Amino acid sequence: MTKTISVDFDSVLADTMVTWTNEYNRLNGTKVSKEDITHWDIGMVLPLTALEISDLFNYIWQNCWMEIPPSELGLSETIEKIHRKGYRISILTKRERPTVAYVAKWLDYHEIYSDDLVFLFDGFPKADYQFDLLIDDAPGNIVDISPPKIGVLFNQPWNKEFDWPLRVNSLSEAERNVL
Repeated sequence: MTKTISVDFDSVLADTMVTWTNEYNRLNGTKVSKEDITHWDIGMVLPLTALEISDLFNYIWQNCWMEIPPSELGLSETIEKIHRKGYRISILTKRERPTVAYVAKWLDYHEIYSDDLVFLFDGFPKADYQFDLLIDDAPGNIVDISPPKIGVLFNQPWNKEFDWPLRVNSLSEAERNVL
């Protein structure tokens, strides 16, 4: 049987917080970097409400999506290598509906292959979806994964303090060492 790898979109494929912090800085005259976002709840790091964080996230996807870089050089080739190893690639992303079209455009722009593109709009846990392995930067999305499924934490500044045994710094590292 073909195994399915689910890959989170923001901060795993698309390095969204680089552009998010750039826009935050432009609006506020600050010099915050992605590395300064050391907590999953951005409101605990910056003086923003959940709505303001979400609004800025939606703004960058609707207006700056071409400026959002891939998480690593050669990302398209890495995804293809994983697929050639016989894995089904499923991109699994929670987001607001107004940003959906821009995700698809971003994937096409960067020539990122996937067998499935699944958009989540409710609180349904990612752990309940069909996959064999999930690569995600959000600890909350992998803590409920139970064997035989596997959760791989994609290292980011906001999850450094989270204790998780299987971590990667890039998808190329996952392709070489996990798959």
